[in-house]
Order: sequence, then C-alpha cells, then structure tokens
Amino acid sequence: MGAGVVTPIGADLETFWSALLTGADGVSTIERFPVDDLRVRRGGEIKKLPPRREAGAPDCRASQLLLAAADDLLARAPLAAAPARMGVVVGTALGAVEELEKALVSDRRAARAAAGLYDAPARALARHLGARGPVLTVSTACASGATAMGVAADLLRAGAADLVVAGGYDILCRFVMRGFDALRSLTRERVRPFDRRRSGLLLGEGAALVSMVRERDARRGWLGRLLGHASGSDGAHITAPDPDGRGLEFSIRAAMAQAGVTAEALDLVNAHATGTPLNDRIEAGVLGRVLGRRARQVPVNGIKGALGHTMGAAATLEAIMCLLASRHGSVPQTLGLEDPDPECDLDCVRGAPREAPTRVSLSTSLGFGGCNAALILEGAGPRP
Repeated sequence: MGAGVVTPIGADLETFWSALLTGADGVSTIERFPVDDLRVRRGGEIKKLPPRREAGAPDCRASQLLLAAADDLLARAPLAAAPARMGVVVGTALGAVEELEKALVSDRRAARAAAGLYDAPARALARHLGARGPVLTVSTACASGATAMGVAADLLRAGAADLVVAGGYDILCRFVMRGFDALRSLTRERVRPFDRRRSGLLLGEGAALVSMVRERDARRGWLGRLLGHASGSDGAHITAPDPDGRGLEFSIRAAMAQAGVTAEALDLVNAHATGTPLNDRIEAGVLGRVLGRRARQVPVNGIKGALGHTMGAAATLEAIMCLLASRHGSVPQTLGLEDPDPECDLDCVRGAPREAPTRVSLSTSLGFGGCNAALILEGAGPRP
C-alpha cells in the first residue's frame, strides 16, 4: 500500500507521523462556521488546505479534502494501472452534507444540492485520478474507512480492478456539530481514551487514502498489506454500541480468521478509543475476550485524542498509523490518557511513544447503527 493524508495535525504523511510521535494536539476552537450557539465549540479543524489551481477544481470542502489526500498519495506512489482497471472506493459518514446546507440559502440550489450527493466527492476523486473502473461510496458510519478498504480488497480479489484507491473522509460543519451536540456525546474537556475521567469525544475532519493492488503487483517501498478484514452489524441501537460488543467481537474474530493469525501474532492493537464512557469499556471488554492474556501484553493505542474523531476518515488514518508504526518501530502514545481506568484492562501506550517492533496489527472501528469493522494489517517493516 501507498498512502496519503490530510489531517488537523499534518497535511502530508510525514508531518502527520511526526505530530503523532511528538504528541501534537490538533483540537482547537472551530473558525470556519459559527459555533457561539453550540455547547461544545472545539474540534479537529484543518485550518488551511493546499490551494487548488487546476481548472474546474471543486469548491466542495469534502472533495477538496479527498483531492488533497490524493495529491499526497501521488507524490510518493504513482498509480501504475490502466484507467479502466483503476477503481475508487471511499467511505464517509456524512458525505458532502455541507453542500446541502449551502443549497438551502443559495441561488444555485440545484448545483449545490448535486454537489452534496453522497457519491459526488468520490466522483471528483475518480476524475482527478483518471480512474474509470468501479467508483463506489460506502457508508457504515464511523467504520466507513475500514469498510472501504475491505471492499477494495474484495474488488481486487474478484479481478474487477488492478488497482484501487481506497479510504475515507468527512468534514466538520454545523450540521454534524449540532447533531453530536444534541446527543450530548461531545466533551467540554479533552478527549481521554480509556481514562477514568473520560467524558466524551470531540469531532475532527480529514481524509486518508491508500493505493491497493494484488500482492503480486505490490512495489518495493510500499507500507504494507491488508491481511484480513471483516464487518459485522449488531444493530443494537441507532447511536449506542451493543452492550456486549457482539458485532465488534464477530468482526475481530472473522478478520483474524481470514488473515490466518492468532492473538499471539499481534504486535499492536489500534483501538477505536473515542473517549466515551460506554464505548471504551465495551471495546476493552471485547479485546479482553478475543485476545485473552495478550490484551494486557500487546501495546494498545488510539489517536483520536490528537485529532478528534474524523468519522469516515478515522479507520483509514488509523490503518496508516499502524503501517507507519511498523516502518519506524515506534507506537504513538494515546494522547489524553493519564489515569487508566481499571475497567479497561489493556496495555495502553501513554505518556510517550513506545519503541516496539511491530509487524502485525489489529485496528478496530465502531459506528452508529451497530456498524463494526476490523482490519488485520502487516507492515513492511523499516525502510531498507
């Protein structure tokens, strides 16, 4: 896999990784739209996007994020596939919903509304890449980035494409902030994954893309590969996770079975780790059941304390983090975790990065509506 990102803590892969290692905090007061009437006014906002100078560049922020991540990807991993054999699969929780907001007050309502369709940013990305193979948008809430990578792997396995650019994105806008504000799921403090004092999540925005090919076509210098993936929907509640974590447990076990790995083979667990009281406890319990004693031996981290919950982008960003951890032999800390909750009995990395050889990683994702996903990733190891 090659990779490209744009995040609140870095608009390219190298800056993103460096910021994770140094404990950078990308959460700040939101400036793009009015927040004075909101209970929580902070999030992981990208303050400045690289300017787009090409003719016909989209003015939709969601598309702009995707194209910025694509430019970062292309800068280090040119796409070697015929256009008709190149696919695009992106995941998102809310798509370009901000364009629908703008359509309500614009004299260009039809054009704005069309730009707000769920598949519009994916189509913009395909045009940017010159991809004329399958172009798909998937939405499994905050597991969307993982689902997109799994669907891309399935397309390659089925022979429907020779190369697929996959990943996820979402933006901050008033619609999403007001929704989460109404649910009272946002914290007025900082995000504290697996901490006794955790009190909720904060939202962020970003985009992350990976280029995926069949193993025989992989090139030297790529970050690694996807060994296994699975999704499971328990449908327990429209917003709350299943109290027993059934869908997440199914997803982890199925992804491990597809990858042919056991708990003993895992070197890193990247947890969804939103910092909400219920989610973190349920996730820790599932990891304890699936991994047994290894849940307290293998390093566990989460990165949402650094950049907020980026929704559709989150799972792909976290998968990329796992592969970078393998390349650099270091696991970033879980920012915000200071006083571990004994109910979340895991070996969480906190306070500073942990030097650790990392080859095989598990990355977990949970979303509204009972959407769950798990990825098993193998890093390529240190760059030769």
